[in-house]
Amino acid sequence: MNGFKYGGTNLIMNLLASHPDVCWLSGETQFVFNGRRHRLDRWLRRLFYLPIRISPGDHLLHRTKDIDTQRRVPRFMMSYVDLFFFADKMTTQNNRFKQENVRYVWKELKNCRFLAKNVNGLVLASDIFSEMYPDATFIALVRNGLALCEGFMRRGWSAQEVGKMYETVCQKMLHDSRAMPNYRMVRFEEMVSDPVGFMKKIYSFAGLDADRVEKVRLQAKRSMNKDGTRNYTFGGSKDRETHWFSIEELGSNVRNDVNANQIERLNAADRETFLKQAGNSMEILGYL
Repeated sequence: MNGFKYGGTNLIMNLLASHPDVCWLSGETQFVFNGRRHRLDRWLRRLFYLPIRISPGDHLLHRTKDIDTQRRVPRFMMSYVDLFFFADKMTTQNNRFKQENVRYVWKELKNCRFLAKNVNGLVLASDIFSEMYPDATFIALVRNGLALCEGFMRRGWSAQEVGKMYETVCQKMLHDSRAMPNYRMVRFEEMVSDPVGFMKKIYSFAGLDADRVEKVRLQAKRSMNKDGTRNYTFGGSKDRETHWFSIEELGSNVRNDVNANQIERLNAADRETFLKQAGNSMEILGYL
């Protein structure tokens, strides 16, 4: 799964991981390797990550903001990375349940396809992962960059930084969608306007049987209201709190006004600065 941080990847990951044959990793790829600040296993993960860090592959498997340099992972290191992914898939608490209140058994978990999420600069690592996993399906989620720009600026980025990153990542996605037969680009706007149809579409891309899904899991994330306040959409009280919904309930629990609310809060100068960097991709993708 390729996309942008703060760009809707949480929702598409939940849609994919709702299928009983799909298990996800413990977090975004860089967190799998590097850990999170508040996690007790952070330094243990960094210890196991050390062989990768001192290899040429460090850049693309670790950082998400610096996207100027591309490096390759040596072939001998790919097996180590794969083992890292497998261990994470088998141990993360994300994969306790294959359906609501139905736990995986060890053999089922072992045989599940794993779902990884690469955001921002890590999208440039698709060549590495395609070489490692030639049978993988790549799904790239794009979104109106002006809405993304507001989200990143709220977290300390400049409009110029967001525009540069957006342009580089979108161009990589566009290139890979033409060069790789198992690479598909999809839109955030389609996902929130028709989540059920969208889910069936991405399942078709990945060769997953949608009829095997009885309920869809969603994780609570705050989204922006028209007045600029942010709240949890379907009654959650904290980030990543998991709720299960029937297919029929899915549409009423996904908001489709978030883009407009975020773009409205972006001032004219920041819009212009962003578009100077990212206007080419915005036009190609039909957002201008």
